[in-house]
Amino acid sequence: MFLALFGTKVSFRSCLTATMCGLSLNLILPARGGDMVKMTYLRRGGKPSWEILAGAALLERGFDVLALGLIGLIASIALGLRDTAITAGIVFIIAAAGLLLLPRMGSLPIVGNKVRNFSTIVKKTSQRKLRLLGCFCTCCLCWTANSMIMGLLLKAFDDTISLTHAFAVTPPSILVGIVPVSLWGVGTRDGALAFFLQGLTAPENAISAGFLYTALVYWLLGLIGLPALLLARRKTKTITDDSAKSNALGSS
Repeated sequence: MFLALFGTKVSFRSCLTATMCGLSLNLILPARGGDMVKMTYLRRGGKPSWEILAGAALLERGFDVLALGLIGLIASIALGLRDTAITAGIVFIIAAAGLLLLPRMGSLPIVGNKVRNFSTIVKKTSQRKLRLLGCFCTCCLCWTANSMIMGLLLKAFDDTISLTHAFAVTPPSILVGIVPVSLWGVGTRDGALAFFLQGLTAPENAISAGFLYTALVYWLLGLIGLPALLLARRKTKTITDDSAKSNALGSS
């Protein structure tokens, strides 16, 4: 959907393969770096351009943060959780400001000349408002599912915690876990979850639920995506070898 914003058509199968590769790369790359690197597996024969792939990756990450901020803000306001609402609100505002800045990066001093082409490409997506809305709604749906997973894990350890509380505290905890302090967010995400749930459940319950979230969302999905990553690497190596042989024959 994000690539379609740039007028680039890529099959769902190719996107699914790239996503599975990204999930496997998240096992070794901090800050969910695999979510950015996965775009390289969609490039065939020099297309799409690197500017389009970078734009799609940045828009996806920006909309993810925006969706998380909105989910956390709505749930926090509903429960009257002031600190969590402020945190989610700040995240939402920063993400929105960043997304609005992307099309205007070309006019910035110093870096403007280097990113002008990228800025022009991103600016064109603002004309496709319905598709932008569809992308945002899809991000909200995906992160709602992730928040539900965390909520069910929390209730597995403490049934007194409501799912609404999980929707309030999960988004800021996930964002803290993205900070490249530790692999997979172990420790940072769990600690944030325990902090936001203090007074509602024992810290060990929050930490245990956070650890199981890592096992399900990072380790399990990463292992499931490993065959796709190995197959993609094999195809890339074959293409590279064929290209090298072709160049050698042309030289001789």
